[in-house]
Amino acid sequence: PLDGERREATLLFADLRGFTKFVEENRPEDVVRSMRDYFTLMENAVRANHGLVLQYVGDEIESVFGVPVAFEDHARRAAAAALDMRAALENWNRERLTRGEPLFQHGIGIHTGWVLAGNTGSRDHPCYGLVGDPVNVASRIQELTKTFQCDVLISEETRRYIGEAFKTEELPPQVIRGHSGTIRLYRVL
Repeated sequence: PLDGERREATLLFADLRGFTKFVEENRPEDVVRSMRDYFTLMENAVRANHGLVLQYVGDEIESVFGVPVAFEDHARRAAAAALDMRAALENWNRERLTRGEPLFQHGIGIHTGWVLAGNTGSRDHPCYGLVGDPVNVASRIQELTKTFQCDVLISEETRRYIGEAFKTEELPPQVIRGHSGTIRLYRVL
């Protein structure tokens, strides 16, 4: 539908760490090449798990699983994509190390919930997007990877869907900016 439809989905946000310093210390051509390589590897991991990259904003990736094509195991596939992203980054960093290039780190936040999926933007320039609290929560969970010094965090809602499919470690409940109450988080090991 043009005005969107309410759907349950799993959101995955990935953001590079220390990227501002990398931009400051490197030629723009090297920055663009590195970003393109990183985004390609991460998008491949998302697509291999039936996810959709919605947008790149600076050095951040917003992706979704379960919309626009619905499937039941969207949370499990998002977690699998995160682990594939971890492995792809490790392999890419090994290549960068042999060339004497700086290594990259990222944080990934995953959350499952009900969103409105459909056309956003202006009447003249529509784009497919998601609206709803789960989008903001997933982004804030990604930010918390800095606090916990880890690369993949999932919400309790996502953890409930994936069950024991992945080894996780429960973390202390957190208050996140722009969200009432606390959320429970799990580090994906």
